[in-house]
Amino acid sequence: MRTDSSHGNAVILMYHRIADDGTELCVSPAEFRAHLAVLREEGCRVLPLQELAQALVRGDAPPRSVAITLDDGYLDALTEAAPLLREFECPATFFIITATLDGPAEFWWETLQRVFDHPALPAELDAELAGTQAPLPLDTPEQRRAAFDTVRRPFYAWTPQQRRERIAALLAWSGLAAADGTGPVRAMTPEELRHLDAMPGMELGAHTENHLLLPAHALPIKEQELLLCRQRLEALLGREVRSLSYPYGAFDEESVRAAQRAGFAAAVTTGNQPASVQSHPLVLPRCAVQAGDDLRARLRELFAAAPQAHHYDRSFA
Repeated sequence: MRTDSSHGNAVILMYHRIADDGTELCVSPAEFRAHLAVLREEGCRVLPLQELAQALVRGDAPPRSVAITLDDGYLDALTEAAPLLREFECPATFFIITATLDGPAEFWWETLQRVFDHPALPAELDAELAGTQAPLPLDTPEQRRAAFDTVRRPFYAWTPQQRRERIAALLAWSGLAAADGTGPVRAMTPEELRHLDAMPGMELGAHTENHLLLPAHALPIKEQELLLCRQRLEALLGREVRSLSYPYGAFDEESVRAAQRAGFAAAVTTGNQPASVQSHPLVLPRCAVQAGDDLRARLRELFAAAPQAHHYDRSFA
């Protein structure tokens, strides 16, 4: 059964990790394979992101169009996601944080997770390190999760230097060492990124230099995050980079205009709603996919939904 696609909706899927780790960012390889099979069974037309964005602007996107995106640039994008995508002949766009090009990289949120998963932590986290008025207890898994969430919250709007300082302090407190880039939960190296980008149907896009919450920063920082990321990727790959993913899906008018000036032709955010002819090409909503999701039901719902603007509609210029 195929649902009504007369609204001209398209669906842009958002993944992060394809792995069996069981964290909130992970979809297992087996489940990812099942999702790709669902796309085939539902008669979806999986297009490269740039092709879909251009078709939406023209108003002639094929019925039941889908684009697949994966954020951050984890190693399993190359080792797990890409082989399955190629098996099903599905193109995809992988959004890369270019600060990881400078050496062995563990994303700050993965370092935090590693700290709070450490079995030999003290009984509490002192208030100064937690950024709270009172120490945070760490006796139970629930308390550790609550502490993790509390400590993580300000990282989104912090500068890279603020993040580095707090990460260093937390590692020292926990007794753990900084990541050396040899583990499986890491960013791809420059050579691995070139290898992925060279695969048929696989495209690398920009996810900013430092994965900052762009609306929390002044315009010069927004512009640097966007332009530097694009320039570094282009130097690495030897080709033009025109696709962007806003970190955390967060954007404001300044960010969108800065993305346009930086030369991006398509940019995606979040929103869990379909893209349509009403969507601005630099504010394309995506559907976040998590482990356990019924992708078939979600696709049918999104294709049948009434079209809607996503913060900015096509009138934004």
